[in-house]
Amino acid sequence: MKKALITVKGTQRNVQNETDTIELITEGEFLKKGEYYYIKYEESELSGLDKTTTTLKVGEDSVVLMRFGENQSKMIFEKDIRHESSYMTPYGNIMLGVKSDEINVCFTENGGELKLRYAVDLDEKVVSDNEIHLTVREVN
Repeated sequence: MKKALITVKGTQRNVQNETDTIELITEGEFLKKGEYYYIKYEESELSGLDKTTTTLKVGEDSVVLMRFGENQSKMIFEKDIRHESSYMTPYGNIMLGVKSDEINVCFTENGGELKLRYAVDLDEKVVSDNEIHLTVREVN
């Protein structure tokens, strides 16, 4: 894997229309393998996911987000398709639904960017609308 500078900007809007935005800039790793790009980085205390490693498997039309460590989850993003995933936290497990309405992928072997827009639901009731804008830049 290549070393990379990764910027993640996440925005979450809840049902009360309150917005929360977090931006993380960190070193991580980046690799193209076959038709997929793999991005790996450590979360921080700022994101509420301290002691967690995030790995993204990015394809042309889909993204799989996997978290390992204290907070474990696997979320699958495909446009207009709802996926359910178990979200393991130190406080217990939660079953969440995720449905994307926008996936924009623009990567080369040197880096690029990913934009995701998706809704998260609990018992099929939307609890938040979310956006992630992730950029990857190879560093030597």
